[in-house]
Amino acid sequence: MGENELMIATQNWIDAWLDDLKMRGAFDKTIEAYRRGLVRFMRWLFERGIAEPTSADIALFRDDLKERYSAQTVNLSLSALRSFYRYLLENGAISYSPAMGIRGIRSGKRYHKRANLSDGEVRDVLETCDQSVQGIRDRAILTLMAYCGLRTVEVHRANVEDLKTNGRLLLWVQGKGRAEPDDFVVIPVDQERVIRYWLAERAKIAGEEKGALFLSLSRQNKGERLSTRAIHDLVKNHYEQAGIHDPKKTAHSLRHSAISNVITHGGTPMQAQAFARHKTFDTTLGYIHEVNRLAAPAEDLISY
Repeated sequence: MGENELMIATQNWIDAWLDDLKMRGAFDKTIEAYRRGLVRFMRWLFERGIAEPTSADIALFRDDLKERYSAQTVNLSLSALRSFYRYLLENGAISYSPAMGIRGIRSGKRYHKRANLSDGEVRDVLETCDQSVQGIRDRAILTLMAYCGLRTVEVHRANVEDLKTNGRLLLWVQGKGRAEPDDFVVIPVDQERVIRYWLAERAKIAGEEKGALFLSLSRQNKGERLSTRAIHDLVKNHYEQAGIHDPKKTAHSLRHSAISNVITHGGTPMQAQAFARHKTFDTTLGYIHEVNRLAAPAEDLISY
């Protein structure tokens, strides 16, 4: 096969792989990020005259990227390679994946930039919600973030039909990089009424029992899906009402607080990972390390 034919064949495989990602429900942003990562790798191979990369080549590519890019960019490029070679392997184009077993790099960040809320602060934030329609809606949103660890974007994407009952009230969650719900959270029994109160109020606004779970109540776009910006502003407003003004305590701090709370109160590592819906245990391990570091510091063992 000539050089031009090889390039055309490679591009055909890349196009087929990207189409497969889209068919599997990956978001356009994820697909574009993976495409850029693979293009970066192909350019690196071309500059070095490598036609059939080995695992050693990919490891060298990773190390070269470390000198110029952030850990997030490096790991995203490696994820793209693993996905592409896995696709080739599944379709019989190659007999083994050279990207298999090539580990990513650590960011070097041991602690989160966002600060957790104390137990008292979480209670105070929830208590700022009154019995108005807006208060009932806001309490339901804050409850899902504080008790189920939902991200802002997951609150935004949630639909009424994602709520299911299977002995317990569940909410199927559309996670990062997915076009459809692919995991669920279990709503604590004593918080189910908070969600049901909002569903009753929502029915008066929208009527139908489908579509966006959380609706805007503003005059300009009443009844439309609540935006992520509106959710951020909503949380910030309740923080201010509760007297919380630390800039490090953001909407995402509620999720951090929830995960840390699971660990603090004896949750196993597997429980914490399942609750947080982390794809890798390394992410959960960061929370465990942070909680343990503060709860049982080695410094307290020193005695002279």
